[in-house]
Formats: sequence, structure tokens, C-alpha cells
Amino acid sequence: MNDKIETGEQKTGMSQGHVLDLKLPIGWLLSAYGVLLTVYGLVTKKEMYAISLGLNLNLVWGILMIAIGGAFLLTAFLKNKKKAGR
Repeated sequence: MNDKIETGEQKTGMSQGHVLDLKLPIGWLLSAYGVLLTVYGLVTKKEMYAISLGLNLNLVWGILMIAIGGAFLLTAFLKNKKKAGR
């Protein structure tokens, strides 16, 4: 059993927070893949996209992944800044 006596000042469970914030690695990964897709979409020929009705889906999804990865990174950095301000 646990003989530890909790006081009102100690934080336990979910209120303590987690050491590993998954928003950072997910944000960097999505951003990196987004940059790769965007560059690939910019350098490929238009004939390649005839099957997708002429839409450059690599470019569209690359930009979308950069935006989502940026949102993850922004929320992670804002949380860190808020935590440091306490």
C-alpha cells in the first residue's frame, strides 16, 4: 500500500501535468512532411495531376500539413510560455 500522506499543497494525478508533451514532436513531424510534400508539389509537372482532375494534391496537402503542424507547435510553445510565467 501507499503510506504517503498527501497535503493540500501537493499536486497529484492530472493536475500535476505531464513531462512529455506530444504536441512538439507531432507538430515538427507534420511540418516536416508538409514541407516535403509542398516542395514536391511545386517541382512536379502538371501532367502528373491529370488523374486527380488537374488538382495538385501534393501541394494542397503539403500546405495543409504545414498549417496543422504549425498549430500544434504554436499551442505547445504558448503552453510552455504560460507555464514559465507562473
